[in-house]
Amino acid sequence: MSNASPGRHSNKGFSIGIEEESETSFDEPSSPPSHLLKKFLSNNDEQAPLILPRSGNRASNDSTLESGSPPPPEVQPHLTVDVYNFDDPFLWTQVSRFGRYESDCIGYDNHFGKPHVPCLQTAMYRDLQQLSQKAILLKNVPFESIDGFCRYLEKHVTDPDFPELGHLVSQLIAQRINSLSNQKERNKKKFMSTQSFVHHPNSQSDIRRNMISAPYNLEKMEHNPLAPKTSLPTSNSFVHLMNTVLRNPPRITSHPLGPDYDEQQEIGIVLSGSVENTSVCRMLIIRFAEAASMEMVFPGIKKVREIFFIVGPVLEKQSYIDMGRALASVASNPATIKTFERLKSPESITRTIERFLGETAVIAPGRIENKSLVSSEVICKVVNMEFDKKEKVTPRSVHHKVVDVEKNSPNNNNNEKEDKGSWLFSEVRSDVRNRLKHYRSDITDGLTLAILPAILYMFCVTVVPTLTFGAIMAIGTGGLLAVKECLISQALSGLIWTVFSCQPLLVMSPTGPFLVFEKALYQFCTSLSLDFMEVRLYTGFFVFLLTIFGAGTNCARLIKHVTIYTEDVFCALISMIFFAEVYEFMEHQFNINPIEDIKYYIDITRNCTSPLPDDCKMALPNAFLVQFCMVFISVAIFHFSRKIGKSSLFGSTFRNLCENFGGIFAVIATSAYYLFRLSFVKVSMVEIPSTFGDNRLDYGYFVIPKTLPTIPTLLLAMFAACLVFVLIFVETEIPEQMALRDKRKLKKGGGYHWDLIVVGFTTQISSIVGLPWMCPAAVQSLAHITSVTEYHKCKPSELKKIKNVREQRVSGFVTYVLLALFACFGHYCAIPSASVFGVFFYLGVRNLDGSLLLSRCQMIFTANKYRDKYKFLQDLPIITVQGFTFCQILLLIALFALKQTLIGSLCFPLFLVATVFLRKYVLTWMHGHEAVDLLDKEIESSWNEEDAEDFYGDSRIPV
Repeated sequence: MSNASPGRHSNKGFSIGIEEESETSFDEPSSPPSHLLKKFLSNNDEQAPLILPRSGNRASNDSTLESGSPPPPEVQPHLTVDVYNFDDPFLWTQVSRFGRYESDCIGYDNHFGKPHVPCLQTAMYRDLQQLSQKAILLKNVPFESIDGFCRYLEKHVTDPDFPELGHLVSQLIAQRINSLSNQKERNKKKFMSTQSFVHHPNSQSDIRRNMISAPYNLEKMEHNPLAPKTSLPTSNSFVHLMNTVLRNPPRITSHPLGPDYDEQQEIGIVLSGSVENTSVCRMLIIRFAEAASMEMVFPGIKKVREIFFIVGPVLEKQSYIDMGRALASVASNPATIKTFERLKSPESITRTIERFLGETAVIAPGRIENKSLVSSEVICKVVNMEFDKKEKVTPRSVHHKVVDVEKNSPNNNNNEKEDKGSWLFSEVRSDVRNRLKHYRSDITDGLTLAILPAILYMFCVTVVPTLTFGAIMAIGTGGLLAVKECLISQALSGLIWTVFSCQPLLVMSPTGPFLVFEKALYQFCTSLSLDFMEVRLYTGFFVFLLTIFGAGTNCARLIKHVTIYTEDVFCALISMIFFAEVYEFMEHQFNINPIEDIKYYIDITRNCTSPLPDDCKMALPNAFLVQFCMVFISVAIFHFSRKIGKSSLFGSTFRNLCENFGGIFAVIATSAYYLFRLSFVKVSMVEIPSTFGDNRLDYGYFVIPKTLPTIPTLLLAMFAACLVFVLIFVETEIPEQMALRDKRKLKKGGGYHWDLIVVGFTTQISSIVGLPWMCPAAVQSLAHITSVTEYHKCKPSELKKIKNVREQRVSGFVTYVLLALFACFGHYCAIPSASVFGVFFYLGVRNLDGSLLLSRCQMIFTANKYRDKYKFLQDLPIITVQGFTFCQILLLIALFALKQTLIGSLCFPLFLVATVFLRKYVLTWMHGHEAVDLLDKEIESSWNEEDAEDFYGDSRIPV
């Protein structure tokens, strides 16, 4: 719902039309007219509607329309109707603009407000329906000039009850032209008003020349008769500045989307208002043979296709503004656009309005005491009901039964026939063949300046999570895998991925599951006195072999068993681990730098001399408090940046920046404030060494075993490889599946099986060089796809439609090169660890966006009368839903408890497999297949907002 437009009444019911065009025939008799305007309509039962003769070059085409044959496709249907009111004949006021939705003209500068569903009284449509029975219709009207058009109206518009109608309309147009001309002259004089301050040679004024402003709108001083012989220098005087600032704002002259939109869009004009010395109401409809340019009457509108006049005497209860808005809402409705293109007679308009009312949802009149009583969801459901029935729209499942979406490829059938005889590696060969034919275009399509914003955006999006995960990993692995190693690994793995993968738009990045596993593997190796880097080396080889075996046996189809149930548990577990990591960091900082008085710090440093003895503890006063504040501020900046992105504050560009760059804003803001204001307090910093390998002098640039591998090392490596393969499988296939959904309009396809081998190869290379393991990250991948997506221009509140996706390899390649350069020169940046830990904490919060587990937990504490928003309660009893949720919560608590043990932290990828079997067998036995399928189904929103896409909410796997 929206606020009322000018002239809108609020004490009546209002109605909302639907979009789908009905198949109802126009031959049905119309309902009897109401008597609201009966006193202004003479001979209502006897006089037939006036049908005036047509003229123009398309008379033959209109004769075919009268005979009932389908109309020729002459022009594209227009969707935009402007509504003007001329109660003052010399000042036409634009009230609103209809493009299926209504945009009110509001404010001092008469700008267009936010588009909304129009709200009008049903009585206005009844009055409009009654007026249409006496409407005068002119079709295929020629237009060469304004004067010729006015003469045409005076000649052809006749009405027995209103004989001067044609002359009246012509006079209104002439008054409009004169009014615009006079307004232009007044503006010109106003802009030239400063010439009164010009020093006249005969004047005795004492005003100094440097205090005088030059005339505002004069090109040459010699054209001004009052100007001196010598031109005056332009100065920024107070008079000139105030004249510029206080100038009247310009009227609306173009569409909010810019002049290019109006050049391609045909506009309909509705003019309504009362006229003196009239006794009856009439509607005049004029449709031009070709779109006319009437700049003298409607400045800024270049293509006028139809003009509707509603004129009559002053009405006591009815409003001409609302009748004009009612007509515009009908004419711009998609269900009636084609009808207005092939109008045969005024009866067609009457039946169209009748059908419009028959398909309208009405809210009964009366005072609405609480806005919660009007449910927008219920209204939308009722309005879209017929549309859904005719289109047979069925919600698409997130997890397709068949993973290979390359079935839409034109060569897919041939590939299936070729690979039918050889099942082993058949899908791998198919992936490579399908992508090789696009490899050249992957490079040429990216050689354009249009991808530079995408490169800058992706660098900022990827560098902050890498710094965050690198700082956490440095603590968990004893400094062997730190920030610099993460940056180099991401750059190296990303370059390999960009060159060899079938879906280069996916982004290689460190992720939460791999962070947890690397830390667990380090702790396990330390407890068994095994070399961590050597175990990782052999693990990488085994992982590569497993990916080759899995891709060869077409194991990617098993991803259909990973459902929303498993993903929700996995996301919640990773978020809890994130929160625990931040808590451990703050607890450690509190233990070494407690909040105590000065006496405490004097006592513990009493024995500290130079050189420092072993029992000396150099604590830092206020260090914990400062770092706690930085964590809090980082979370606040990240959170409120996202809130601004979701709000209506500022422009869409700034909102998108806040939404997408909230993490880097938080790091930059907290780091800058610390460096300039709190640098006297020594805190933990993110360390990026200037050279590579300083933290592992035993190995250097490559991990080369010093001795032959032992049996425990190989067994642990084989076991770890199986666990890593599970993570790689899930973290690769789900982002690939999300990228290749139909709604993202990717045309070149991907490679579920070949890309699995590429990730295994990057894992082996990272193990040899001694770098952290990388895999495709869902959040960054969706952001990358969106950054290279082009959209069609659309009217306000229309759903965005994808025009083209620039599928290429250049943007990713350059982004990884920038990350490599940052790894080389990043040691010049001073970043406090607390700032990245704050970002890390909020990543855990964002990880829970869109979680159905969290939604069902919230439902448990929601009062019964407010549970109608949970769709699954319409088909299932509450006890079943609560039992399903309770089992999921118990499983999550058990997994987190196992994670705290040494073996459990290492084996947590097996928990992912365990949840699949638990959902497939145990839960279906407890609640039944139908109930589990209803609860384990993603609810996709049908609304496409103008705001930036929330990639954390769309991602179904952990950050």
